[in-house]
Amino acid sequence: MENVLLVTQKIDLGAWIVLLIFVPFFILFTLRAKSGARFPLRPIAAYKRLCELVSQAAESGHVIHVGMGSGGIGTPATPEALMGLTVFGYIARQAAQYNQATLGTTGDPTILTAAQGILQRARAEAGFPEQYSRRELQFYGPHPFAYAVGAFDSLRARPYLANVLLGHFGAEGLWLAEATSSKEMSRLGGVAPPTAAALMQSSLDETVIGEEVFAAGAYLDKPSHLGSLASQDLMRIIIILTILVGSILTSLGYLG
Repeated sequence: MENVLLVTQKIDLGAWIVLLIFVPFFILFTLRAKSGARFPLRPIAAYKRLCELVSQAAESGHVIHVGMGSGGIGTPATPEALMGLTVFGYIARQAAQYNQATLGTTGDPTILTAAQGILQRARAEAGFPEQYSRRELQFYGPHPFAYAVGAFDSLRARPYLANVLLGHFGAEGLWLAEATSSKEMSRLGGVAPPTAAALMQSSLDETVIGEEVFAAGAYLDKPSHLGSLASQDLMRIIIILTILVGSILTSLGYLG
């Protein structure tokens, strides 16, 4: 029992050390990002295509659909759900600048509420607060397939430039992606779970999978996300160097 407690204390101490190193770098990189500094990012085709589609939507007046899935805030799917909100927020802000509509769909009420706040703020910041409309957000659910059927019904109502699916999806994500394959629209998105990612990757034009999903904010110009991503990369380098130096010193007998 004492050994277990000792190991736990060592783990807690290590976690605190990592946190104390991470936080200053996070603050520094975030402030630099807010001041306009840019950090090198590995090209991800899906995010590059998304930015192109947003510009194309502004020129053509066509609407982009953002499916944020059925995961909710306060559940194990919270990280993915927040990334869905991040992508929706980016598209909503760009559309609001040109006083154009967007469409966001979800199968979770917590995401609906958060998306309403994002949309309302985007309209206000663009100078068109009176143009805020709840009709730009649709809630279908809470069953995943009820959400998928409702979202597809919305997509049939008018032509859309793109169908973006990013958030927490299961098999319903594959169904929703395949259901729009016959329509003339770009399809892109992604999910974190490996099984769902494999299904989505076979049905979308461009996909992000795994950790790429959680980098959405960094690629869509959110300073805090960019600062976090840069800090994580730096921490990986520090940890790898620490392991290498520790291994060398141990093999030389300096660390017992």
